Amino acid sequence: MKYKLVEKLKKNYMKQEGRWFTNRWHYIESCILKSYLDSYELTGIEEEYLFVKDFIDRLYNDAGEIEEINVKYYNIDQFRMANILFTLFNNEGDLKYKNILDLLYNQLQTYPRTQSGNFWHKTNYENQIWLDGLYMGQPFYARYIKEFQKTKDFSDTIEQFKNVRKFLFNNQTKLYFHAYDESRSMFWCNKETGHSPHVWSRAVGWYAMALVDVIELIEGEDVNQYELQTILKETIDGMLHYQQPNGMWYQVVERPGDEGNYLETSGTTMMAYAILKAMRLGYLPKNYEKYGVAAFDGTVETYMREENGEVFLGGICRSAGLGKKPETGEIRDGSYEYYVRGEKVVENNGHGVAPVLMAYNEVLQIK
Repeated sequence: MKYKLVEKLKKNYMKQEGRWFTNRWHYIESCILKSYLDSYELTGIEEEYLFVKDFIDRLYNDAGEIEEINVKYYNIDQFRMANILFTLFNNEGDLKYKNILDLLYNQLQTYPRTQSGNFWHKTNYENQIWLDGLYMGQPFYARYIKEFQKTKDFSDTIEQFKNVRKFLFNNQTKLYFHAYDESRSMFWCNKETGHSPHVWSRAVGWYAMALVDVIELIEGEDVNQYELQTILKETIDGMLHYQQPNGMWYQVVERPGDEGNYLETSGTTMMAYAILKAMRLGYLPKNYEKYGVAAFDGTVETYMREENGEVFLGGICRSAGLGKKPETGEIRDGSYEYYVRGEKVVENNGHGVAPVLMAYNEVLQIK
């Protein structure tokens, strides 16, 4: 079988909690859970659903609360995991899942925003829009409105995507900068434009996945989804100019082949997921399939290996961000050197495994 290593990784990875991931309320683990929940909905493998449900249930205390959620601290990342709860609530009918969805939706009502109307990335990153944040917050926001609100008003979500297009898109390169500081006060930003210096492949991947997932959610609603479809196609078309012969993208997209730069797994397979899902749902023409498959195949061929019976996926940027990291005080200046040398390149990290498995779910649906 062509993808036997992917299948083996998928089967074994969920059994390795404590080694490659931990039981916590975190966006990385949420993406891992999504990959298995999507697989369950495609294949019906009960083990995958039970893995997701057990993982979530162990986060609750006896009072039906998830103690890791802090509604006094604004952090768009913590909304990502809540997407799993919609499916669990719909399947199980247990109000403990709905209660957390309500809790987080209520926090969004007071969430701080830029003057232009977008959610801040975090309390510590005031007036800043990061591409990452669109994937963390907007699918939750749109799905809560779709499933629980009488008035299905998605205009806020659409406007936040349009603001990102307005403020972070480079009309010359047709690429998106990683982040934008509306106040122009951060040391990492261009004082005229507010842009961070570079195009980080995973940030664009987060954004592309957010677009396709939100478009799917609002399809059929009384809303102009085609505005977002236009942005999605433009995003993907811009990135395709930088896709490498093996199908992958570099860590710093706009500097392919420069010293220290490397072909990066997570950003590449996020793009593969977005392209293949958009093509499957009719948001992109059928001929885009080859670009998504090339990205997936190129990653598997370049970075997946088996050693002593275990599958390893390499080429994964462990993490990246901007500014002073609240947890450690680490300063991240957004320079080229930071992106290519300031963060470790690791194996089997969820940042890379999750989008590989998510993209694989799309590969399996190609007809």
